Amino acid sequence: MKRTLGVACAAGVWLSTCGNGQAVTMTPEPPSCDSTAVAAEELPLPQIPDFLRTPTDRAAYLLQHFWDGLSFADTLRSRSRAFMEQNFANFVNLFPHADSAALPPSVARLLERAAADAPAFDLLMQIAEKYLYDPNSPMLDEAYYALFLEAFLRSPLPEADARLRPERQLQTVRKNRPGTPAADFAYSDRSGRRRTLRQTALGRELLLVFYDPDCEHCAEILAGLKDDGLLRRRVREGRLSVLAVYADGDRQAWERTLRDLPAEWEAGFDLTGVQEHGLYVLRAMPTLYWLDGDRRVAVKDMPVEALFERLRRME
Repeated sequence: MKRTLGVACAAGVWLSTCGNGQAVTMTPEPPSCDSTAVAAEELPLPQIPDFLRTPTDRAAYLLQHFWDGLSFADTLRSRSRAFMEQNFANFVNLFPHADSAALPPSVARLLERAAADAPAFDLLMQIAEKYLYDPNSPMLDEAYYALFLEAFLRSPLPEADARLRPERQLQTVRKNRPGTPAADFAYSDRSGRRRTLRQTALGRELLLVFYDPDCEHCAEILAGLKDDGLLRRRVREGRLSVLAVYADGDRQAWERTLRDLPAEWEAGFDLTGVQEHGLYVLRAMPTLYWLDGDRRVAVKDMPVEALFERLRRME
């Protein structure tokens, strides 16, 4: 059973539910259907005017008025993590169905209203970070998180020292954004030759993998990539290249584990200082980027599940 939002028929917006038909709080951990995972009260959805016909217009209206049913003076709800997390997840689930131009004013309006109560305002930003910026969150989306950071930094509420971390986060989010040229760097290949990212398989799409040879989680993810038939076939047919780069300075560890990488992959030891110079922010290992043939970023910090789904869609 699935519960719909107001634009379900027009925009196909659905929320994940457990088997008992109750919506679940979307947390970075997979939700279960026990009593601790059952969602708090959900805000009533605003009535969409009949003259709004298109799915994007209807979704934009819902976004703009989604929080109208909550007074931030009602601290029993606005300071409740369970209540705010569930409704935040519902709110963000609407984002893909609205025009991108509708998102900044909707986020700004939410933060303006939340600023009436400093603890609720702080809680809202904590939830935004947990859902949209935590590398382990299934809702990870740096572009969406940037909307909250930008609105936060425009707000008069936070004091100067409270702005330092969000400012750094916003700088990080803006690095290697989709659509921009990927930061170039030099690396040593298997044969000891010095090469650069831009020189590698130019004209072909490239899966760029930053990994740690001593990381067990990396080994599991890399094993999954090596075993994926669609990935192997695209590489074999010359439609995709893979470049696996170690950027943490221990050349002996890299050389010792080179044999674990498929021979058809490019392998590199960072010579530029990717992490020291902040060219790429590697918040979790492995970190995956999908680059186009001109070495522009198509997908940043790509979850492995999203990679496999992209490969399936390309068939």
